[in-house]
Amino acid sequence: MGICTIGNSIELAAVPGLDSEAPSSVSIWAILFVALLVCVCFYILYRIMATRERKKLEELKSQMKRENEKEMDLMKQHILTNASQELRPSITMVISPLQQLVGEPLTDELRGRLQMVLRNAQILLHQVNLLPSGTKSNIIPAIIAPTDPIFPKVVNQPTPSGQAEDSQNEVKKQEEHSQNVVDDSNVAQMTMERGEMEEEQTKENERFTMLMVDDSPDMCRFVRDYFRGEYNVLTANNGEQAVKALIENEYIDLVVSDVTMPKMDGLELCRQIKTDLRWSHIPVILLTGRTSEEMEVKGLALGADDYITKPFNVEMLRLRVKKFMEKKEDRQRQFRENADVLPSDITITPVDAEFIQRAIQICESNLSNVDFSVEALGREMELSRTYLYKKILNITGKAPGEFIRTIRMKRGKQYLEKTNMAISEIATALGYNSPKRFTENFKNEYGMSPSEYLRQVRSEKAPKN
Repeated sequence: MGICTIGNSIELAAVPGLDSEAPSSVSIWAILFVALLVCVCFYILYRIMATRERKKLEELKSQMKRENEKEMDLMKQHILTNASQELRPSITMVISPLQQLVGEPLTDELRGRLQMVLRNAQILLHQVNLLPSGTKSNIIPAIIAPTDPIFPKVVNQPTPSGQAEDSQNEVKKQEEHSQNVVDDSNVAQMTMERGEMEEEQTKENERFTMLMVDDSPDMCRFVRDYFRGEYNVLTANNGEQAVKALIENEYIDLVVSDVTMPKMDGLELCRQIKTDLRWSHIPVILLTGRTSEEMEVKGLALGADDYITKPFNVEMLRLRVKKFMEKKEDRQRQFRENADVLPSDITITPVDAEFIQRAIQICESNLSNVDFSVEALGREMELSRTYLYKKILNITGKAPGEFIRTIRMKRGKQYLEKTNMAISEIATALGYNSPKRFTENFKNEYGMSPSEYLRQVRSEKAPKN
């Protein structure tokens, strides 16, 4: 055994390649390789992260640049919009008088000079209108351009008191607005007739009254002078003054108001008018130097009846006013002619529709009441005599005494059509002590007596051979 062990030991020692330091060298190279691999991995990771951070930084810089450019554009837009808004009223005061002067009897030379000034003023207006969008480089040439096709050739315009029809056609090319105690007693009859005469005389003496509201005294003065002799024109320089004027003058028929004013702007003024029972029937036209549709929508949402952008042709304003008057007359005609007209058909606001509905109901509930009067109607409606008179007259075309009588006549007409009641019975049901007074009122309202109307109804119902 001993000899074998010694022999084996000698054989192992003699095997080539088995060095005692070999394991140590292999370990060092392995460590170096792993370390190098780790370093490469870290370097690659670093490059990836650095690239990502650089891209994020570049994106952040680009975003900040875009935001700064957007902010600058908005600032420029705001500055140019305000500048445009400030310039338009002044341009209005140049263009509107020129348009009026061109229609005056002038020499050809002077008219040609005025046309040249007016044409250049219109070009200036076009340039001012483009200011809010002048922040874009491709818009600049359009602003600088000396001519523009949107302005038609200047033509002679007649004076307001001259050829109105020709003036209207020209503007359309450029741009398409009782006091009566209802009592049939012998004692009250004279009082009632006197009250009706006073109401008729009051209506004849009244003139259409316009309230012009603008913080530019020149604008107010120009509109007042332009409509002088045709309408009464009151003026105010802000919304607060306008409210005061509405309180002090119950007979205002139309409000024309600028939007941008100190103390109270036109939008707030419009809101107050349309929500106050005393004034809700009054049409409101808003004027603005801003072309923003958002502003226009906001004004119309508050109840504005029309919207005109400054500068405007004052003859166009005249046509808008005439249109409002025609619409009012049409609504009044509907009330006179239709027996069961809906309140919404003869009013322009829900407040007024509710007012008329209530007035009709009060009158109908007092049809047989001989003592029912205008004063009683005013107490029920909770309105002063003056406001009641103006509001009912404006909406229906009838003074309060006439309004009460018309309601009775409408019901009398229905009684004749749908019942077999005698005329004396109908008169009593309508609060008349005598059929004679009922007959007179019916004839005044419909142009024929109750008996004549009854024969007409029976004739229409009779079968035809």
